[in-house]
Amino acid sequence: MKGYSEEKIIKQMQEHYKKYGKITIKSFDKDKNTCSFETVQRYLGSWSNAKIKAEINDYIEYEEEKLKELIKEKIISGELKHMSAIERLKGFPSYKYLKTLWSKEEMEEIFGIRIKKFAYSAEEVISIYNEMKEKYGIVTLPLLREEAGMTPGVIRRHFGTWNKFLDFMGEKPRRVLANVTHTNEELIELYKKLSFKIGKEQYGATLRDLKQYDFPYSKSVISSRFTSINNLRRIAGFDIKRDIISKYSKQGLKLQLYKSYKKYGRRLSQAEIEKDELLPNPSSIFYHFQTTKITEVWDEVLNNK
Repeated sequence: MKGYSEEKIIKQMQEHYKKYGKITIKSFDKDKNTCSFETVQRYLGSWSNAKIKAEINDYIEYEEEKLKELIKEKIISGELKHMSAIERLKGFPSYKYLKTLWSKEEMEEIFGIRIKKFAYSAEEVISIYNEMKEKYGIVTLPLLREEAGMTPGVIRRHFGTWNKFLDFMGEKPRRVLANVTHTNEELIELYKKLSFKIGKEQYGATLRDLKQYDFPYSKSVISSRFTSINNLRRIAGFDIKRDIISKYSKQGLKLQLYKSYKKYGRRLSQAEIEKDELLPNPSSIFYHFQTTKITEVWDEVLNNK
């Protein structure tokens, strides 16, 4: 297990805050370069106490008229579609802070933007679904969240599950595949079929498209089977918009991994590599070694030494 200290966790919090302009439990927990929220609690107690010790004060006072203009710019550019999503924008205050300045009605009037609603009635859910069904043909939970600001919790509260809701609406419930039951060739055909269906004939569907249009497998499955979405595109016969020049080489990765082996006296697990700030992300390693198994990577590294 990777060792932590109060000082190291505080440094991680400060670096995260400096990089993103804000810090939340959710953003910190998702950051691959930091420890987990549970580790913060174990060493520093509450999240508030941790922020105090890290000398992070993210309760910034904003000049109201200037803030209005900045928000309107983000709305016009399409970066902000729902006011509750403002927390994702670097340098902007939280939605909770905005509510101390303006009421829901005032925000809708000032910005002409939909305010996320938490108290949808079952009738409203059905009405919104029907409107989006007519517009898009197929409606998914990510699309409902993106277009109407409706969370999965709203569906669960009124209908139990997403599939029960679809059944209620006379739709065929969609089966979510917990295990990968398709071969690589079948996955490629599924990908091609969806890409053509949504009009992405040249470059193929993006990861966001796969999520939005209910592709049966997640990003992690794509990565484990094909190393990257670009590699899947290439295999499926689509064009690649641009090839990213990697900052790593296979030989360089071998050297880095061998040094870590000598340092710890053993092979590191995939999770340990992911947490090590001095090592690249495992996805980069898998891409260069053309495998999805860390054991095969280590075999090649150590057999060549």
